Amino acid sequence: MKRLAALALTILAVAALSGTAARAEDEVRLSRNAALVGEHIAMTVRITAPTGATVELTPGNPSWAGVELVSIESVNQVNQAEGVLWLFQAQIAPFAPGPIAFAPTAAIIRGADSQNVALPAVSLDVVRSLAADAPLELTPLAPPVGIAGAESPWLRPGVALGVLAGCALLAAFLWLAGRAAVRRLRRPSAGTPVPQLPQTLVGAEQILHSDPVAAYRLMSHVVKMELERRYGVRATALTTTELKRRLETGGERWEARLVSGLLEECDSVIYAGYRPAAERREADLTMAREIVEVAG
Repeated sequence: MKRLAALALTILAVAALSGTAARAEDEVRLSRNAALVGEHIAMTVRITAPTGATVELTPGNPSWAGVELVSIESVNQVNQAEGVLWLFQAQIAPFAPGPIAFAPTAAIIRGADSQNVALPAVSLDVVRSLAADAPLELTPLAPPVGIAGAESPWLRPGVALGVLAGCALLAAFLWLAGRAAVRRLRRPSAGTPVPQLPQTLVGAEQILHSDPVAAYRLMSHVVKMELERRYGVRATALTTTELKRRLETGGERWEARLVSGLLEECDSVIYAGYRPAAERREADLTMAREIVEVAG
């Protein structure tokens, strides 16, 4: 009887704390009337609100009396003649041991206006998870115990040394294999004679499209040798700019322009990685022939 009287007084106190009286059309149901401290239990809330309004549960008010709102599982709305019925499926957890009574609260929001509503109070018996005389201290953990068959302290260093040794052997093998491959590429085959290209523009024509660097190098050499023979200058020892200036000094301005243009093209192919199109290569070879024929 004393317990029931205390619970009734608690319900009245909760109603007084909530401020706004509970409405008859609202309802709160719990899945059970007893729970351990911190245990999750299901709660169903039914609230009727005007059409167009929004309803939100407002936990944390004093009327919740030590009960926390853990989560809201679902929210459904049912249209009725007097408004909209809002159905909340939620999970709560009590944290105040003993018989408690709490009244959930909600806010009905309509535009800029908000009205706090107190729902009907419900009772809940919160069972202690510890005995009444249990000490409120954590029991110290047992000391660690060695386990037989643990790995050797030399295992990890040995694995690391093995990996390093394997990497070193692999690197040495790859280096030796690379050197051997380079030697084989550099060593001409005994049974395959190396073709000797004529040191003329005919030889440059033969490799013009297969080896443009060698073709343009040969083209430049032939033109410079012809200019040396004709003008008595050491064309092979001069740069393109120096050779052009020497020819212009000797009065050969037109030929200096042709020669410098061709030799600049040769320098771009030989030293700058330039690869002219096939038509341009043929045109450069034709210009080289014209220079050599004029020189001859």
